[in-house]
Amino acid sequence: MSKLLSLTPAALTAAGTPGHAGADVRLERFDAGSLDGELCEFDEDGLRLVIFDRRSDERCEVPFEQIRMLTFAQDFRAAPGAPAGTDEARTYHVEFRDGGLRHGLCREVRLDAHGLHLLECGEDGSLHRLWLPLAAIARYRIGGMEGHGQPAVDAADSATAPVRLDRPVRDPDQLSRLLSAHSYFLTGARQRRSLHDAPRADESPAELAVRLGVPYVDLRHFRIDESVLRLLSETVVREHCVFPLMVFRDHLVVAMENPADIELIKLLHFVSGMSVEGCVAEREAIRHAVDTWYGAREDNDALHELEVQGSQDGGREMSLHEIERLGKEKPVVRMVNHILTDAIHRNASDIHIRPDEDEVALLFRQDGSLVPIRRFNKALLAAVVARIKIIGRMNIAERRLPQDGRARMIEGDAIVDMRISIIPTVNGESVVIRLLNVQTGLRSISELGFNSRDAERFVDLLHKSYGMLLVTGPTGSGKSTTLYAALQEVRKQNVNIITVEDPVEYHIDGIEQIQVNTAPGFTFARALRNILRHDPDVIMVGEIRDQETAKIAVESALTGHLVLSTLHTNDAPTTVMRLIEMGVESFLVKSSLLGVLAQRLVRINCPHCIEEEPVDATMRRFLGVGEDEVFHHGAGCEACNHTGFHGRMAVYELLVMTPELREILRPDVSADEVRERARAEGMVALTENALKLAREGRISLAEVYRVRLE
Repeated sequence: MSKLLSLTPAALTAAGTPGHAGADVRLERFDAGSLDGELCEFDEDGLRLVIFDRRSDERCEVPFEQIRMLTFAQDFRAAPGAPAGTDEARTYHVEFRDGGLRHGLCREVRLDAHGLHLLECGEDGSLHRLWLPLAAIARYRIGGMEGHGQPAVDAADSATAPVRLDRPVRDPDQLSRLLSAHSYFLTGARQRRSLHDAPRADESPAELAVRLGVPYVDLRHFRIDESVLRLLSETVVREHCVFPLMVFRDHLVVAMENPADIELIKLLHFVSGMSVEGCVAEREAIRHAVDTWYGAREDNDALHELEVQGSQDGGREMSLHEIERLGKEKPVVRMVNHILTDAIHRNASDIHIRPDEDEVALLFRQDGSLVPIRRFNKALLAAVVARIKIIGRMNIAERRLPQDGRARMIEGDAIVDMRISIIPTVNGESVVIRLLNVQTGLRSISELGFNSRDAERFVDLLHKSYGMLLVTGPTGSGKSTTLYAALQEVRKQNVNIITVEDPVEYHIDGIEQIQVNTAPGFTFARALRNILRHDPDVIMVGEIRDQETAKIAVESALTGHLVLSTLHTNDAPTTVMRLIEMGVESFLVKSSLLGVLAQRLVRINCPHCIEEEPVDATMRRFLGVGEDEVFHHGAGCEACNHTGFHGRMAVYELLVMTPELREILRPDVSADEVRERARAEGMVALTENALKLAREGRISLAEVYRVRLE
């Protein structure tokens, strides 16, 4: 039974929850008005109240989260056996989650797992009990003693200072004061939590913290006592995405995504041997803290366990036997596995292991940007690189020449292909690992970001029986993703599809995929000649790199095959001219080319920290936007790793060859002429499409400026 009932009039407490015979109350709700009636039931397990509403003559069940305040009508001065209210009057201020305020004088103040209890002083000297659910409160303050002229106490001085559960806690002292003020955190209250407390899909960590009544911790600025790290092993914190913060009154305080996860709390209690209390923190912030703090311990433990002598210049020259031994040792295997799994969990596209003069930097490419993750001791570089060479089936002994390798890793439900590149530098061997998620990497046409009109036009081109369709853009513009989406669409037809790639990035059932191998002379051009004798309906060429490949691709398109390929050009009209410049006759281009899709990848604004974007006059003038137009960008928060971005999408221009466009294709035609005619035929320029996304708030104007086509 809640403390609420122990603080109500004796008539109620004597009867427990006595049907319609309970206390007279007024219940104020956030969005549905108020109820006047009798309190029938206080269900702290189900997190609800039951009120008999006199107006409707019905029992009403109201969840705690809908309640702003419950007021008991009875004057406590007249209540037999009621609390005397001997505490001296103090000021109180409460700010509700919707911005509403309530303040006044109170005598008694109690706090439990579900709410704040006040014995409020009326102007006529009456005393009325108020109950405010924690889920309703954004901030509260209990001031100094009334009548003594003392100011309300400051946050730094007392646990009765302002409490903002929606504001991140950044230091142990602040967290200790908050825990002291909220004694209900301790285990008894935690054991009563139910599945109603689980995070909701649309709920931010700050909102979850307010609803649960627990602190919200900013792990990126929280000062950590390294001694507490030994209470939970790295395996446990990584597997369950938790992080130990501090010990408070013999309780281990842990940052976690869901502090209401009772089973996880029990597990942490079992492995640590201490009672455990949870605080809310962002998943990415927890992972970053684990990498930062446990990573440093992992380096030291690995050096000690491997008996490798750390040094500023990377250590002495090791023998092949010693390098091979280190690459198979458990600490190195564990360290490399952690790097790989962490990158997969962060949806990184690339891992960079970059040796500097004194240390080694670990970086992940996320949403197109390189993000520093941590640094580790350079004495571990040789062992880490050796382990990666073993994974990629490369030559461990070769340290003077570049090497490439491939591997596949299964992490949870994810199957990830890895392309490994190792290059010797003056500071040691540098490693880049491209990560290709087999499941999420393959997308459908509908997931590429086309508007409905262009999606229909693009699919229509893919259903042609012959001709050539090109996807263009610089490196890293998503060309391969678009080509694979096109193959997924073409595969729906009963056709023979053969691809020539370098390398094969994704394996697709029902498609014959060929890997180019230039060492024995198996080039794109040679593969294309052989493919034509293999009865293909559709041919995908990974890239047209030279005149020979371009001519064979065009000839294939003219002899009854649908050819899909890529070119490195800036925009769609330039692509048409590029084919002619490569030596393909203009009449062959006009006869074979179906269309060109030019694209770039732009970073999407993080929805959790979006705000108005400051735009300078030069950018507005260059992009042709008005001074009164408002744009938005991500300010940076825990959810986006303080980058302001969350994911990427393609912006594009689709040029579809029409009879009018074919008419102007001649050897001396300029790209400007092609562009002008294409726009007259309905092509929307890439920059215009990007501006549309910026006006919708999906991307920033700075992103439009970054990928603009002049």
